[in-house]
Amino acid sequence: MRSLIYLGIALVVSHFSASQTLNDISYLTNSGLNGSARYTSMGGAFGALGGDLTAISDNPAASSVFLNTEIGGSLNFQTRTNKGIFSGTTQSTEDENFYFDQFGAVFVFNNTNQESPWSRISAAININRIATFDQQAFLSGTNTSGIQDYFLYYANGIAFDEIQLYNDETISEVYRYLGDEVGYGAQQAFLGYQSYIVDPLSIDPNERSYASNINSNQVTQDLDLLNEGFHRKTSFNFSALYNNTLHLGVNINQHRLEFRNSQKFFEGGHDLDSFVYDVNFNNSLISYGEGFSLQFGGILKLKNIRLGLGYDSPQWIDIQDETQQDLSAYHFEDGFEIKETVAPEITNFYAPYRLRIPSKTSFSFAYILNESGLFSVEYSMQNISNSTLSQNGGSDFLDSLNTQVNNTFQPVNTLKVGGEYRLKTFSLRAGYFYRTKNQTSLTNDDRALTLGFGVNFGASNLNFSLIQFEQNQQFNLFSNGLTDPYTLRKDLTQITISYNFKL
Repeated sequence: MRSLIYLGIALVVSHFSASQTLNDISYLTNSGLNGSARYTSMGGAFGALGGDLTAISDNPAASSVFLNTEIGGSLNFQTRTNKGIFSGTTQSTEDENFYFDQFGAVFVFNNTNQESPWSRISAAININRIATFDQQAFLSGTNTSGIQDYFLYYANGIAFDEIQLYNDETISEVYRYLGDEVGYGAQQAFLGYQSYIVDPLSIDPNERSYASNINSNQVTQDLDLLNEGFHRKTSFNFSALYNNTLHLGVNINQHRLEFRNSQKFFEGGHDLDSFVYDVNFNNSLISYGEGFSLQFGGILKLKNIRLGLGYDSPQWIDIQDETQQDLSAYHFEDGFEIKETVAPEITNFYAPYRLRIPSKTSFSFAYILNESGLFSVEYSMQNISNSTLSQNGGSDFLDSLNTQVNNTFQPVNTLKVGGEYRLKTFSLRAGYFYRTKNQTSLTNDDRALTLGFGVNFGASNLNFSLIQFEQNQQFNLFSNGLTDPYTLRKDLTQITISYNFKL
């Protein structure tokens, strides 16, 4: 019998690998169309323009385009229709939220030395939300694969002796022991065995092969999803104007990430002779991350033409994960229906690891229509398949996940188009945002239509924007065993209001 002496001291489970899956990488590497109302109303096409607080987080040369010191912030309201597409069936849910989207300040210093080629220097700070993870979705469909495939994947290879529950042990103690001493897979095998979903082929303590107690050619499966959290970037900026022609800038970015994912899986519709049926399997994940990145950018002025170039370094984000699980299933015993609940009530704390989100390069063009307005285009590329996870001391699990990421994801290309028409102090704006899918198996790309207007009061300005954003992502039911894909489509309507004032 295993030793449990240390259990009175150990308060948490500590692993040498992370809990992340392909699903989580898809969430964490994604971004939206967020920021100031002027920026979002023009589809984010500000790479060659500058003069906007959110544009500073896009191209660091943008701050020296400002003529005056300026402070401002943005608030938005989102309403989302989330469509879960699984096994040919679509289910829709709706939710809505308010967000404090952006806040920043730029400080402009004009050089009084007329002999210096550096005519303007700017320093800025801008806090911008890169992504909102908030999402409620529901999936429902039929499947010929069942939850037993998930537990068999992990159980096969685990010694039967490890997942038994002896008289002097509790569910929590053994679950904790397995996480600390054997690993995540042994915990899953333990849940499957203790809920009667899987059984060993023999009672030999060294038995490592298992069979399913679920019998069904087709089952119904439901998945309730609740995601919460954000990815926020704080940019510390420095920019300068050279020869009144070339804006050059650099950002040092601090990243903060919080991601909460709750999944409630139900499987029913099993055959009448199935020993185990009606399975509920709940999983929750919390990820906290802190990181940094660098950005370099330039904007070249050629009469009415503006050319922009931007480079975003990889984002290096150190993440810590926490997970919880519980499982219940029904079975018949001596003619009675019994609900078997396996609820360890243990939080797994995993060793920190680093997520590296790949670099991005942007090219921009803008044409200034004198005082009447402007037209702007921006193109960027980022190879999401080069995302990696690493850990001090190495990790076979993360190495395997990196291979999956490289084989699953693909380069993403983004096109932003925006225009502005000015009527004295009043401006009308519109834009288009297009981003290619990050996985070949996805059907649709991401796209948004944007509108907005602004009023310039001289010492301050007020701007509004409206965007309609369609975003598509693909996931798997579970990381192994039961890996059937599903798609989440988010139809987002976002209204943003921004107010800036000059000092």
